Amino acid sequence: MPSTQYLLFCIMMLLFLGAVILFVRFVIRPLRIYWAITEAKKMVGNRDISHRWRFRNVVRTLSTARNDLEAAELWHQLKDIREINENWA
Repeated sequence: MPSTQYLLFCIMMLLFLGAVILFVRFVIRPLRIYWAITEAKKMVGNRDISHRWRFRNVVRTLSTARNDLEAAELWHQLKDIREINENWA
């Protein structure tokens, strides 16, 4: 039978894990979406998607942003720019 200390340790670890998940969901994810929106605005303004890694991260982040009309609009604009760009491999 588990000891009281072990049970308390397990409860504390579960609470800590929950806190980390909530922090990522409510702090890190909105900051990442904000970063993607600002980068997308720069890319759309310059019509430049020369940094492929950054472009892929921005498109992926914008495509998973829920209930954000600005992100959806920028995502469509970036997709259009990618289709127009002839150097895209």
